[in-house]
Order: sequence, then structure tokens, then C-alpha cells
Amino acid sequence: MYSSNPALKEEYMDTGRQALDFLEEEIDKREKKTVLTFNEYLKELQQDPGRILRNIFQLFYDLIKGHVVKKVDQYPDDPESIGFMKYDCTKLFVAGADNPFFADQLFANRFIRQIESLHQGFQQNRVYAYEGPSGCGKSTFLNNLLRAFEAYTATKEGRSYEILWEIDEGIVTKAGNVRDVLIIPCPSHDYPIMIIPKKYRVEFLKQLLPKEVVEKIGLFREKEYEWLLRGEACTICKSIFWALLEKMESLQKVLSMVKVRPYKFDRRVGEGISIFNPGDRPTWSMGEEKPDIGWLFTDTQIQERLNKIFGVNAVRYVYSFLAKTNNGTYVLMDVKGHNENRLLELHNVISEGVHKVGDIEEDVNSLFFALMNPEDKEFIVESKMESFQGRIQYNTIPYVLEPGTEVSIYRNIFGDSIRKRFLPQVMENFARVVIASRMNQDCEPLHEWVPSLEKYKRFCDEHGLLLRMEIYSGVIPDWLSEEDRKSFTAPLRRLVIAEGENEGDRGFSGRDSIVLFGSFFERYSGRPSLINMDNVVDFFKHKIERSLRDQNIPKLFLASLTDSYDYRVLNEIKGALYFYNTEQITKDILNYLWAVNYDLEAKVKCNYTGEEIWVTIDFLKLMASRFTGKTVTDAEALRFAQDIQRKYGITKSRERITINETELFKDLFAAYVKNLKERVLQPFIGNPNFRETVKSFGNSEFDTFDTRLKDHVTSMIKNLMEKFGYTEQGAKEICLYVIDKNLAQKFA
Repeated sequence: MYSSNPALKEEYMDTGRQALDFLEEEIDKREKKTVLTFNEYLKELQQDPGRILRNIFQLFYDLIKGHVVKKVDQYPDDPESIGFMKYDCTKLFVAGADNPFFADQLFANRFIRQIESLHQGFQQNRVYAYEGPSGCGKSTFLNNLLRAFEAYTATKEGRSYEILWEIDEGIVTKAGNVRDVLIIPCPSHDYPIMIIPKKYRVEFLKQLLPKEVVEKIGLFREKEYEWLLRGEACTICKSIFWALLEKMESLQKVLSMVKVRPYKFDRRVGEGISIFNPGDRPTWSMGEEKPDIGWLFTDTQIQERLNKIFGVNAVRYVYSFLAKTNNGTYVLMDVKGHNENRLLELHNVISEGVHKVGDIEEDVNSLFFALMNPEDKEFIVESKMESFQGRIQYNTIPYVLEPGTEVSIYRNIFGDSIRKRFLPQVMENFARVVIASRMNQDCEPLHEWVPSLEKYKRFCDEHGLLLRMEIYSGVIPDWLSEEDRKSFTAPLRRLVIAEGENEGDRGFSGRDSIVLFGSFFERYSGRPSLINMDNVVDFFKHKIERSLRDQNIPKLFLASLTDSYDYRVLNEIKGALYFYNTEQITKDILNYLWAVNYDLEAKVKCNYTGEEIWVTIDFLKLMASRFTGKTVTDAEALRFAQDIQRKYGITKSRERITINETELFKDLFAAYVKNLKERVLQPFIGNPNFRETVKSFGNSEFDTFDTRLKDHVTSMIKNLMEKFGYTEQGAKEICLYVIDKNLAQKFA
């Protein structure tokens, strides 16, 4: 109940006034549409011509450019780069969205290439069609894109302007006692600059803008501004302009009646953004048997007053349904149902750029989007619109083919906290199984590049699906040989990437994947231990229908995925357990580089370290084994030393840098460290106390073990947490996983 206490009443009233003041201030700041005079508009144009002189295509391009972040190229010095970039589309498709869309790198690169065409001038007479299988997220993609566009156009950076006429009837008709002002919004949302007659517009802009500004933005040179030089105002605005000029005989007086206001894009009322679903019935006149999509619109009150000012039909205020989205976006959500007729009606509009409104030609400059399922293309063929097909630019939205993106979908649906229930990389491996179902097993460009994947069986499956997932993510795996990395030329890269456009239309859909992951998480998340790789294998082998598994998951893929994971975690354990003495390794390498220049049995002093070296065959064999990772014979050690001596001589003659900075030294150092790391587990594998020490880490029992063993385990757990993202529990569990599965022996 509202209090009868006067003091409380006053307090409530003050609070209410504050709330209303806040609301008024925010609406004035964000929603109020400031109306400019034409002169004020020209001043803004002079100050920022690049922003003001944008059509719908440039506006859309600027939206994408400002919302998509191009990540740093991982291989900036790669001469074979094809510009397959890492794009972050979070601001565009995820931030602020009720139902986010997650774009993998294959789609993001295709999408950006398509948007680039808007900037390059390929603007009119096209429908941008996005096709993909059911459940791929087409509607989510387009809804989020349009939401971002609507929000962008409400900001200063994304603002565009339209014509608003304010005709003073008394001045025009010279009736001094009449002070009525006729306000006429341009139904086609014409850009204000278009009111300057076409034949005078170029010279007008030359007079208005400094020459250096014109040159900087390429106003009369770049294709993106052709619309500005060739286009005309709509028939309504053009008729009003010339009718006013004829009556008033003064351009200044005519332009004083031209006002400029921000173009408010509003999807819900269809202003600037019109979206049609297949079930949306067209609007037509009463009594018509067949819907007339080109039905005329008018405003009888405005028309009557125009007739009174200029004479009957001197200015005809008629327009079509397309006017509301002129200089805006027109969207067909799935080409079926009533949208089939809408697409047919757009045939002439797209082909000619003109829409017939009665006996009036209405220019149409809109950005046309359509969503299609693969079968929707048949309608275009059946309708014998072959010429129209050339006007449709297709882009595919397949199911996700990048593990990281698929995991982002899971985290969005089930909450970011689910990651705490998984060992690192296990959730990504679940995603890899799902993605494998969407890929083609045969890939001719991959086979041309790497004819046999047998040598990579520790890292990859027999069909190269895991390798292609990495490449589709913008990563060239470091486990590839130097030879294969060099042979991965730009033409081959384009062919492999292009294969991604032929995949993702089969297998587990986006909806299927979410259902599977939900079932998987529910089944294994309630256990004390973290979800591990064994759980992934168990789920796909035994917890889904056999027919579903055999139909979608390639044979032996789970085994290959497990091997790849096992090899990865084994090396993580080695990396966490291994600590090398940089100073000692450096001395060993420098001594060896000096020794290879002398004969056997020579005793020499190394100029780099100051240490004395006895160049024996045993010394050469020991060092060669450390660099190669295998036991070598006398002959092999000598050949290796001769090869290093030759490289050393070339390095000394070519490079004017210290020996430690040369590529030869760096290569030897990396090989030395790698092979030391390979053997780091050997002292612990046969020690039964090693497992028990790991198991008891964090408990009181841990103190009962050998001090040196405790130090190694403590360091290993700490490094796993700091270097590889494990929790303490996860670090213990992955150590036990490696020990219990005897992975060191598996990959001996």
C-alpha cells in the first residue's frame, strides 16, 4: 500500500521524478531523431565525406569491417600463404545475441570474401543466398547479422540520412495567410545528396569538397562511388524538387524545404529491414483473387495537399512495398511457400534494378538476402529462371568443421563451467568425433600432397580427417615433416581448403551434436573423476545405437583419435617432468662444433667455451646420439660429424653473427633438447613408487616418499598446471592415465 505519511509520499515523488528524468535523458540521447537543414547536412558531409557518402552496400561493409577482428597471421613469413585468416566474429554474431551463431574459420573466410565484393563495387543486381542443410544455423546467422546491423545504424558511426520534405504551403502558393507546413517523408529513404540533380552533382561535389579530400577517398575514381554519380532521387522527391523550383524560381528556397533526418532502420515495422518468412501472406487489395505483390501504396491526405499546391497529379505520391527497404535490406527466410512468389517478383527488380509501380519506374537499391535449403535451388530451375541464377551469389553454411567452434557451441548451451568437469582436450576430441561424421573420407588434394599418412599414424587417422580439421582451423601442424610443410604450396592449400566447401552437409547435424553432448555430459559428469578420453570412446562405441555409430563415425577413427591424444598427453608429461640445463647443453654443442673441425684423437681447446676436448670416436658417437635420438655406429658418427663440419663452414662464411644465433646452433639445440625429453620418463617407468607418489600428491601420505621423487612429482604437477592448463586434480589424473596405459612403452 502507498504510505499516508507525507514525508514518504514526498520521497516517492522525488524518486519517481528522478526515474522519469533519467528516462527522458536516455531517450533524448539515444532515440530522438535530430532533423537537420540541408546546409547543416552539407557541413557534416564536408567534415566526414567517407561516412556520409555511403550507400547501403558500403554501410554494410563498414559494419562487418568494424565488428570482425582479423587475428594476427600465424605464419606471416610464409611465402605460400593464401590469406586464410583467423577471424573473430564474436562482436557480430555472439555478443548481445539471445541465440549466438558461432562461425568456424572456413565460413568466416568465405563470408569476409563475399562482403569484400560490396566494397569493391559489385553491388547491384544480386541476391546473396546462404544455403545449408537443416540444423546448420542459417536463420540464427542471418538474424544475428541483421540485429547487429540495426544496432550499428543507431550509432553515429553507422548513421545514414534520408530526405524529409517540409513544404510551407503559404510560401509556395503565395497565400500569405496560410502557414500550414506539409511534412512528406520520402518513402524510398532517398539519400539527401541525391536531391542535387544528376547532371550538376559532380561539379557540385567538386565545389563542396577540397581537392585533397576527393583524391583521398577516390570519389570520382573508385567504383564504390558510382552510385553517387549515376543515381537519381526517387520519382516523388524528383517531382517535388522540380515542381517547387518551377513555382518558386529559387534553388535556395527549394533547398530550405529539404530537411535531413537519420534513417531509422527498424525490423519490426519493416523500415529499412524487411523480413519475409514462407508463411507470411502477401498484402493485396480487397477483392483481388490473386495476390498482387506489386500493389501500390499512397497517402490520400498527402496526395490531396500536393494536388492543391502543384495541381492534380503534378506530383504523384505513390510507391511500392519495396520502397520501405530501398537503401536497406530485403530478406527471404527460406525460398518456399509464399517466398517462392516473392523471389519470382524480384526477378525483374534484380535484373533491371527497376520496379514498375503502375506507370512509374521505381529505382530499387537494396541488399537482398535469401536463405535456402539445398532442395530450394530446384524451384529456380523448375521456374525456368536460368538468367536469374547468374544474379544469385551463393554462400554455404555447412555444419561446423572446426573443433574449437563446436566446443564454443557446447559451452554456450550448457554453460562455460562445464569445462571444469573435463580433462584438457577431451571436450575438443568429442567435437572431433562429431565433425568426422560430417567430412568426406576421400580428399584428392590431400592425397596429392601426402600420398601416404602411415608415417603420421601417431598424430592422424588413415583418411587425414584430423589433419584437415587442423588446416580448416588455420593451423599447419608442427608434427608434419619439413619436407611436407615445404610441399604444401599455395595452389595445394587452396584445393584442400576448397574441399571444406563440399563437406558439412551430412553426418551429425548441429542439433544432433547438442543432443549427443547433453547425453554424454549427463552420463559421465556425476563421477568423482574428471571426464576423460576413455569416456569419449566408451560413449561412441557403446552408448549410442550401433547403426548410428557405424553410419556416421568412420571405421578406426576412434582408435586413431585415441592414439593421437595418447601421444599428445605423453609428451605433455615429458615436457612437465623434464628440466634441462641450458648452460650445459650450450657448452656441449659449442664443444662439438669446434671438435668436428679436427682429426680423431686430437686434443684441442674450444675457443667458444675455453674447455679442452679430446676428439675421440666415443665423443662423436655420444654427441651424434644426443642429436639424432638413436644409437649410432662409428661410421654413422663420422658421417654425421662431416655433415655438421660442412654446415659449420658455410655458416661461418655467410653469417656475421655470433655462433649461438645461427640457424645451425638453434637446430642442434632443438634436437638435443627434444631427444633428452624423449628419455626423461625412463628412470621412473620401472619405479613402482612413482605411481603411488603421484596418487598421494596433496595428501598426508605424500610425505612418506623419497624426497627426490617428491620433488620430481611436485615439479611435474606444477608444470602441467602452468603450461598445459590442468587443474591439480586433472594433472594427477592425466599422470595416472599415462602410467596405467603404459604409454611410454606404447610409443617407445
